[in-house]
Amino acid sequence: VDEDDEVLRSYLVSGSLTDNLQPGTYEVFSRSENAYGIDDSGTMKWFVRFTRGPSGAAIGFHDIPVDDGVKVQTRAQLGTEQSHGCIRQRTKDARKMWAFAPLGTTVVVV
Repeated sequence: VDEDDEVLRSYLVSGSLTDNLQPGTYEVFSRSENAYGIDDSGTMKWFVRFTRGPSGAAIGFHDIPVDDGVKVQTRAQLGTEQSHGCIRQRTKDARKMWAFAPLGTTVVVV
């Protein structure tokens, strides 16, 4: 999104298997270049957190997690429900989101 709120690019992501992210307006409250997932879901990069799920675990944007050296989903599965609540992206998209969304950035979930 640019300064005039025009969408510059869009891409497929994977969201929650359990529909635990409610529509609303949020704010980026934490960021980590490297992070560990919940429930043994591996490691991820460029984690931009903007809310918490019902269990209290952070929800945000990051790349596809890697568990024991293997991605937990394929890029072809982007666009399908796969996560514990986060929004999974291709590595290049996760890096763009990281650059785009510093602390305090507004996130609107529709």
